[in-house]
Amino acid sequence: MRTWITMLGLVLVGGLLACGGEATEDEGAMEADTTAAGTETAPTGQLTTPSWMLVDQAGQTVTIELAAGSEAVNNYWNFNGLYAGNGSITVPQGYAVTINFTNADPAQPHSAGVGQKMDSYPAMFENPSSVFIGAITPDPTVGTAPGATATMTFTADTAGEYALICYVPGHAVAGMVVPFIVSGDGSAGVGQ
Repeated sequence: MRTWITMLGLVLVGGLLACGGEATEDEGAMEADTTAAGTETAPTGQLTTPSWMLVDQAGQTVTIELAAGSEAVNNYWNFNGLYAGNGSITVPQGYAVTINFTNADPAQPHSAGVGQKMDSYPAMFENPSSVFIGAITPDPTVGTAPGATATMTFTADTAGEYALICYVPGHAVAGMVVPFIVSGDGSAGVGQ
C-alpha cells in the first residue's frame, strides 16, 4: 500500500512539473513553489524562537517539535509551514539536537533528515544519509505514515549551511526542503 501511495505521489509530482497549458491560481502557486525548491537560500534577518523550538543555552540542547504537513501550504508538503526556502532553522554548533517528528499530513508519508544543501534536489534519493549521525528518520524514502512519529537525536558538531529534506520520492523536488543552519556564533531560531 505504501509503495502504491509513494508511486502515486511521484506520478502526481511528475504531472505537476510537466504540466503545460493554463494554470489556475492555486496551480500557479504550486508551480512557483516547485521552481523555488532548488534555489532556496537561507532567509536573512532576525531569528525568532517559535513555540515548537526550545533552546537551552545552559544545557547546550535544542529540542524541535517538527510536524510535516501541519499546514496546507505547498499541498501539505512542508515542515511546520516552512518549505522551498521559505524560512530556515538555525541551531548552535556543538549543541545536542532532538527533533520530535510527527507526520501531520492527512494523506502522504513524509520523512526528515539533515542533509547536504544542493542547488537542485533529485526526484529520488538512493540510500540517503544525514550529515550528522542520527539526523534522519527511519526508512527515509518510504517515509513515516500519516499520524505516526519518529525521533532524531544528534550533535550539530560542524558549522555550515545544510538542508532539512523530505526524502520520500518527489517531495524534495516539489519544495519539501528547508535550510538548516548550524551557526558558529551561537545563534539559534527560525528565519523568515
